[in-house]
Amino acid sequence: MNDHIICNTLYFLQKCQLLLSQIEGQQEWINEINECQKELELHKVNHPLYEYCLLFITEKIIQPFLQDLDTLFNCQDVVKEIKKYELNFNYVIKRLSLIKEFIPNVVKVPLDDLFCKPQTDDEWIQLNRYIEFVNLDDPQSLSKQFDQFYDYIAMGAAYCTLGQKYSNTLISLIVQNVGGAAMLIKKQTARNIKTKEITNPSLSFVKGLWSIQNNSTFFKNFMKLTNCKIKSHLKIHVPFLFDDQQFKYHHDKNTYVLEKFYGFKMVDDLYHKLQVKELLQKSKQQKIKVRIISANKVILNYNIDYSQLVQKIIEISSEHHQISQIIQQNNKITKIKKVVLHIHGGGWVAMSSFSHQSYTRKWANYLGDDAIIFSIDYRLAPEYRYPYALEDVWQLYLWIINFSQFYLNITVEQIVLAGDSAGGNMALGVCFRAIKYGIRIPDGLLMAYPAVNLDLTKFNPYLLQGLIDQVAPATVLKLALHEYLKDTNGKPNIDPYLSPLIADDSFLLQLPKMTIMCGQLDSLTGDTIKFVNRLRKLNKQFRMIIYNGINHGFLNFEVPIFAVPAIKPLIENSCDLLKQLFNQ
Repeated sequence: MNDHIICNTLYFLQKCQLLLSQIEGQQEWINEINECQKELELHKVNHPLYEYCLLFITEKIIQPFLQDLDTLFNCQDVVKEIKKYELNFNYVIKRLSLIKEFIPNVVKVPLDDLFCKPQTDDEWIQLNRYIEFVNLDDPQSLSKQFDQFYDYIAMGAAYCTLGQKYSNTLISLIVQNVGGAAMLIKKQTARNIKTKEITNPSLSFVKGLWSIQNNSTFFKNFMKLTNCKIKSHLKIHVPFLFDDQQFKYHHDKNTYVLEKFYGFKMVDDLYHKLQVKELLQKSKQQKIKVRIISANKVILNYNIDYSQLVQKIIEISSEHHQISQIIQQNNKITKIKKVVLHIHGGGWVAMSSFSHQSYTRKWANYLGDDAIIFSIDYRLAPEYRYPYALEDVWQLYLWIINFSQFYLNITVEQIVLAGDSAGGNMALGVCFRAIKYGIRIPDGLLMAYPAVNLDLTKFNPYLLQGLIDQVAPATVLKLALHEYLKDTNGKPNIDPYLSPLIADDSFLLQLPKMTIMCGQLDSLTGDTIKFVNRLRKLNKQFRMIIYNGINHGFLNFEVPIFAVPAIKPLIENSCDLLKQLFNQ
């Protein structure tokens, strides 16, 4: 153990306490710093990740805090000036409380863990042959671009919160839009509002900010005007055709038992739900909302051959036991044969297929007229917690591979699942479910910054990035996870549908080829590295790209006017990576 490192950290914390003790009324801050200090001293061990953690929080959080305190005490009227620092100081204290929570988990990481080993270790040498690190721009230029982008996020945060105190809808809307426009000039005010909100985030704030393209008339219309044009764009409402009671997602003794396919139990009133008009009608009964986009003309078939439809039901229904492999036959002349099932991110609490069109439309145009994208709007927490979202994606996947050819001018010769963040998590979940039930497995996976581990007790050094992330801070991610799992039987430490990282080798071995895109500054990247390391050991086909200087959510960073310029080649790269997953 390098005593100099721990002594430095403790010294800086003590100095912070000493300075704060000279200001009346700051005992709560002093107590929180003291508790953090005690936790660091209590778990003082000779552990490489403990040392790394101390260096990180000292450099990124404690020293900047101390510099602000020094600046404050150089002012003539400290009591008056502290008001200017209060929001930032509250956020520092909040992050120290998070550090206090995960320090015990740091020292529990086994010393043979990948992240405890030096980069010169043979395991890292082998793994790095499979990981590509990409520079999008020089660090200084990239930093400036993101500083501007963070200001846009702050303006969005301010826009979401302005007008909330007014009960009158019209007045609230006026205040929100006028105040939001003023934030273009009052940038520091916007930053302060954002800092306040992410310190102790509310669910309404997170949903409002992450879904601003959906909730704001201005931003929604702006998106519609600036999104690239596409030949086909339609929405359908897919009914649930498979009885969801037969599917289990929590961990039990049968989780990893591979089953021979003997058919699925279908829902009641199946004939009515198979009518083509059902796809166009919203219903009081739950349906799956789906956005369809393509560079080709997608035609809805109103003259369905019900004899073939019945034959398909016979093949897949458990009541008939006439089992055949669930792969659609090329039984009609159609050009559209490549299918993408897109699953958006948003922490299971926010965002939609609409908010991700800034890149899914580009995907559709790049893939060409032989491809179609189904972009799902699954049910969101807290109204629908785990496993509802995963159930929606699974039901849509079953509908696509079994029934879509009857309603649309397509043949599903190849299907690739594409998901970002929470969507990547569920893309893997669908694969695991297909593997378990012995049905058709997707032909490929494209995942961007996937959430492969929801067990927050499992530490890796990338998690520290959440303490300084301006897009997906740890406080916000923690809230989203809480809302997804609250009052459920979900246990991320044992459930592979929540934490694909822990899935059994027998399932990982059957996963399709995949490409994973991550940001170097993303708190989720560490678990993804561990995930692909498991794939490497199993000799699985995968490709992982880490973009230097980039954090979480980058696929959504190329919105006109508000875009990060360096992200444009990354989005173009994603188009190519998706296309490569299809067999040409």
